[in-house]
Amino acid sequence: MGQEFWNSAINFVDVCIVYYTIQLIRCVLFSFAVFAFVFLLRKTVLRNRVFLKGALWSLFLPTLFIGRMRFFYENRVGVWFFSGLTELCMSHIWVGRLYLCGIFLYAVLLFYRRRKLKKMVAGMEKRNVGGTFVHVAKAPVTPSAAGLFRPVIIVPEVILKEYSEEEIRLILLHEKTHIRLGHLLFYLLWNVLRVFLWLNPLLATGTKYFREDMEEICDFVTIQKSKGKAYTYGQLLLKSMRILQAEGEAFNMYAAFAGDREYRDIRQRVKRIAGYKPYKETAAASILVAAMLYAAGAVFWMQKASYGRYTLIDYIAVYDMGTGTELISDGKALRQAVRYDESCIYIKTEAFQELIRNSTVPDEALCFYCGGYYKLPGIGGGGCCGYLEAADLEMQDLEDGILKIEYVEQVDIFGCILKML
Repeated sequence: MGQEFWNSAINFVDVCIVYYTIQLIRCVLFSFAVFAFVFLLRKTVLRNRVFLKGALWSLFLPTLFIGRMRFFYENRVGVWFFSGLTELCMSHIWVGRLYLCGIFLYAVLLFYRRRKLKKMVAGMEKRNVGGTFVHVAKAPVTPSAAGLFRPVIIVPEVILKEYSEEEIRLILLHEKTHIRLGHLLFYLLWNVLRVFLWLNPLLATGTKYFREDMEEICDFVTIQKSKGKAYTYGQLLLKSMRILQAEGEAFNMYAAFAGDREYRDIRQRVKRIAGYKPYKETAAASILVAAMLYAAGAVFWMQKASYGRYTLIDYIAVYDMGTGTELISDGKALRQAVRYDESCIYIKTEAFQELIRNSTVPDEALCFYCGGYYKLPGIGGGGCCGYLEAADLEMQDLEDGILKIEYVEQVDIFGCILKML
């Protein structure tokens, strides 16, 4: 019993690995096309359209839900391009194991970094600055916002000493804007995307551009909310750079307010700030709502065009219990001899005997496998089984010549879990 349980557990894990790996690798392949599209538009026609450029990144979210679409099995193009990948994942379990190991290691790395940052923030002094509680860093780090459910603002002590109240207010407004616009959530979602689709190296490279676009949006919103001038804002940025450089040798051109070490191009950021023009807040809000509606609508459409959690199948096959080999496959002839419902299997003995007349009937029992489900074509299980001794086919006292077999009661815990995944 113990060995059987562990064999079932291992088989369950392997099926899950194949099931999810097939989907995720498809998502990876599509993410290359999405990245190329986003990168092209943000560098060309949307180069100076700050809010539209930022909204482009919402195109990535639906890629995580594309893997179960019927397109890969029921469309000629999908079958042509992706059937080889599907067969590879199903026939070589090591492919899935390797991919999921990559997900695990990448997730651990990002979690470690977030955990490390959280511990650093917890050890910082909390201070009330103009009615806003901030965490004060002794090191000359860039001001930033961190945390999702309980966001905090981190400000280096040198800025609190060297800056005027108005300059500090503007810095805090910038970080509050990041929080208010939901950028901390966007960064988390981007990291989730990177983890699951880690096989696409462009996503790691694109982190810089993603944060750059979020930063540009935040700069524009902060300038308009502060009712100040872009020149003053740019000067504050340059001042922050000079002070932080002077305070620490480790500070090598990190951009103030950026909150990410990859963003170093101060000059380009200042040039974008110089191009600031007042915008209509209703238009900017409309773009954000449109991007959210697009992402939700695309995910909803993909779910409608995808296989569900499971699909019931009408299937009958007869197996040799001694060898486990299939004796009779599903087909018209078998259907004329055997039918089933929710509780029993019904065998027309004469028709079934005629069907197996030219077959080698095993000495041990026959197994009738009926029904079942699939998660994706070729991946599933869950059918009901009934067993029959070959000698029982010779029974004469049958009503209408039909032999009724009740299903063998099976408790398949792993099958139930797989069905609901």
